[in-house]
Amino acid sequence: MGDQERNCEKIVRAFCNAWFETRDVGKTSGFLCADIDFIGTGEQETARGLDAMRAYIITDIQELDESFSVAFPVMKCRLLQADLGSVFTEMILQNSQYAWHLRGFFILRRQSEGWRILSLHFAEPGRSQQQGEHYPQTLVVERLRRQREELLNDTLPGGMMGGYIAEDFPFYFINDQMLAYLGYQDEAEFIADIQGKIINCMHPDDRRRVDAEVSFQLETGDEYTVEYRMKKQDGSYIWVHDLGRRLQAEDGRPAISSVCYDITAQIQAQEEVLRLYNNIPGAVFRCRYDEKLSLVSANDGLFDFIGYTRAEFAELGNQLAAIIEPEDLPDVVRRLREQLRQAKTIHIENRLRCKDGSVKWASVKAQLFMENDESFFDCVFIDITEEKQLRRREKELYERELRYFVEAASGNQSGQGRLNVTQNLLESYLTTANFAVAQVGDSYDQVIAQFAHSSMDPDTGLRIEKQMQREQVRADYAVGKSEYHFEFLRSTREGAFWSHTTFHSCLNPETGELILFFYTLDITEQKLQEQLLDQIVSLNYDIIAEIDAHSGQLRIHASNDPMVPAEDQFSLAIEQFASRYVKPEFIAEYRRQLDLDRMKRTLAEQGPYTFSVEMQDDQGQTRVKVYKVFYLDRQLERLCVTRSDVTEVVRQEQTQKAELAAALNAAQQANAAKTDFLSRMSHEIRTPMNAILGMSAIAAQSLNDPGRTGECIEKIQLSSRFLLGLINDILDMSRIESGKLLLNNGPLLTRRLIEGVSTLCAGQAAAKGVRYRCVVDPSLQAEYTGDSMKLQQVLVNILSNAVKFTDSGGEVVLRASQVQAKKENAVVRFVIRDTGVGISPEFLPHLFEPFSQESTGTTAAYGGSGLGLAISKSVVDLMDGRISVRSEKGKGTEFIIEVKLGVVSSAAEVCGWNSADAASVNQNPRDLDFTGRRILLAEDNAINTEVAVLLLPRKPANRRCGVTRPPARIPTTPF
Repeated sequence: MGDQERNCEKIVRAFCNAWFETRDVGKTSGFLCADIDFIGTGEQETARGLDAMRAYIITDIQELDESFSVAFPVMKCRLLQADLGSVFTEMILQNSQYAWHLRGFFILRRQSEGWRILSLHFAEPGRSQQQGEHYPQTLVVERLRRQREELLNDTLPGGMMGGYIAEDFPFYFINDQMLAYLGYQDEAEFIADIQGKIINCMHPDDRRRVDAEVSFQLETGDEYTVEYRMKKQDGSYIWVHDLGRRLQAEDGRPAISSVCYDITAQIQAQEEVLRLYNNIPGAVFRCRYDEKLSLVSANDGLFDFIGYTRAEFAELGNQLAAIIEPEDLPDVVRRLREQLRQAKTIHIENRLRCKDGSVKWASVKAQLFMENDESFFDCVFIDITEEKQLRRREKELYERELRYFVEAASGNQSGQGRLNVTQNLLESYLTTANFAVAQVGDSYDQVIAQFAHSSMDPDTGLRIEKQMQREQVRADYAVGKSEYHFEFLRSTREGAFWSHTTFHSCLNPETGELILFFYTLDITEQKLQEQLLDQIVSLNYDIIAEIDAHSGQLRIHASNDPMVPAEDQFSLAIEQFASRYVKPEFIAEYRRQLDLDRMKRTLAEQGPYTFSVEMQDDQGQTRVKVYKVFYLDRQLERLCVTRSDVTEVVRQEQTQKAELAAALNAAQQANAAKTDFLSRMSHEIRTPMNAILGMSAIAAQSLNDPGRTGECIEKIQLSSRFLLGLINDILDMSRIESGKLLLNNGPLLTRRLIEGVSTLCAGQAAAKGVRYRCVVDPSLQAEYTGDSMKLQQVLVNILSNAVKFTDSGGEVVLRASQVQAKKENAVVRFVIRDTGVGISPEFLPHLFEPFSQESTGTTAAYGGSGLGLAISKSVVDLMDGRISVRSEKGKGTEFIIEVKLGVVSSAAEVCGWNSADAASVNQNPRDLDFTGRRILLAEDNAINTEVAVLLLPRKPANRRCGVTRPPARIPTTPF
């Protein structure tokens, strides 16, 4: 029976005693609900509502001269729902006149003030009762039965049914209430579903148990109670409480009539309570208050805590005294007695010895109660082992802090004190006047405020105030944070100093107050050294580390690099750092160089040493690091390792080496080219010079032989022209390399430019048997601005090469067009294509390099200095243009020259080129007609002037001869 059932029984007993024994109307009414329903043993003996019931009780009490004593031979109670209970009792009311046997049916409802009676029905078995009397006079049995059935139908979730006492309980009857509750339309449907046997409406797993329990109870009496699962029409099951009685049916056969009501919700609630009961943190149990504290019942938490199974603990006699630590048992018994003198509630803490031999602390709370003249404890306990250990640890910490506080008072502290956080009070403070920020007796809040305000940095002060607020310190201690460190620049009465202050909170185990100890050190000198070291590191080193060779402990003194070992054990730090940062090919060397034993041997043999490795930072960049290893103190075996980043230095060195190598290579190549050039040029110059000298000597000897003399003079002219071109190329290249080659921008007449170029090259082509063509696009403007002479030099140079490297029968073509025009400038393109020998792909990249020729035999075969194309490329670049070449060996070459020329705003007309013009530029210059032309000759050399004067008369022209030599001017000879 549970606590609620017992409470319901107590209410019924107390109600009957107040009514029939003490005859107290007020007390009796106090046990009733406001909507009480009452049915008495007499006809129409009812009352509804508290006022009507109170009036009935008053009349009842006044009718009797003598009170009753009340006995309860039978009392049965059952919870119908969580807040609804049913009590059935047989009562005997007896006084000096008679004894009256009654049956009482009580329905109770739990309200905020406790259990109260909702419905009450008294009945007298087999007696009669006179009409109008309260006490036994007449009894209408049939009316009573109907009233009872109606009452049950109205108040209980269920109904009535019956079966014959025979195998499987053949069907006897079922009332409409029960049929409806189970979901059947009528009795026939119910009988068909259970096949005429009441046993079939029970769950198959419950049938054997129900049959056994009912049979057993009927052997000793005429009534029984049993609980089982009953099937509904839809196939689902409900739990029912079956209260039955043996009777004789109308046909004389023995039968059973039972009242069944639904207790499914109650069963589910009980199961939930049991689940919660077994899952409550800690243990819940009941034990007897005897010498051994015998266990009556317990949840799973108790056995989980002590490590025994239920069966194993039963073998110990189910005695809690057997698992209480023997040293604690006498004290437990003593404290139980002391606390029970004051109240029936106890609270003790004691140790329990578990099955595995471990000892755990438990905090036990218990309530003493009596049942059947026996004393019991309802107990709850929780595991406080960790809490006890924490308390012991707190006590040790507090005592250790007190010892340190006393010892520190005689040390080199700049200040120390003790703050009572709980009491908001500064209890102790030792310092000098220069450093003082408070005095004993100040509040905690004042001390922290003054301490924070002493910071030279306002932001640091605000951070201290926020972090050291009383409530924050309390909250921190609750979650395990007990230390605070502040390092900052503090002001004093005489100036300022660097302060390192440590706060340490402890719980006073005697008072439970939170105490905050604080210590302040003057670290100014240390701070200055660190700042100096940081400056040194930032300038020279990534890291400075100290290694204790005895313990292998690593200490980082300063670091200017995120690549820092995370371990404080040197060997572990090296392994972790190597695997994370050092490039694989350097790991073995890194480990070897930083092996502690090898470091000591190397330092002993050769003193400080350095080595370098390559690493990869977190961004994947390769860095070159140089390590230096040396002793800080040989006697103490303290080593120092520094690391420097030399990545940029190495890169600069590599770049410089590469640049020097490239420059050296270029110089060597240039020197080789110039050497080769000088060698070839000496040969090239000697060859025409020897020809000139030789032909001059032959001509002098052959003055009487005009034919021979003319042949010599012709060869002298040929060699002289070759020599002049060679010297001009060398001079141009010299000006280019010295940066003295300048453009002379002026009017550039397109037609004159193309005619001049074609005149020079067409003759060469004709002499060699090469066809020369000039194709001019009509889009060309008549006039541009630019250096006409330099552009002509470029075109003549490339055209001459085209003719030179094209065999007889081949073709050289010059095409000119305008490809782009803007307001201020235009791009003019010249394309020179030949069908000559072509250029190999391997030589094309070197085509425009000075002194370069495709083969050493080129000069011998074709002549030339190897400077023409280099000069042409430089001139085109100066003209903001570009020159490109396409060539195929044995098929020919195509040069494309694009230059940017200025646009003349007044030159709107185009060049006006036609086929006749093209024919004129393609003719041999020897066929040019100078008839009627005037010629002006300007020359700075008298011999050259004389030669020109002698040559020009061969062409018919109007001429005047004269030589003037004005000072500082170029001599001119007009014709």
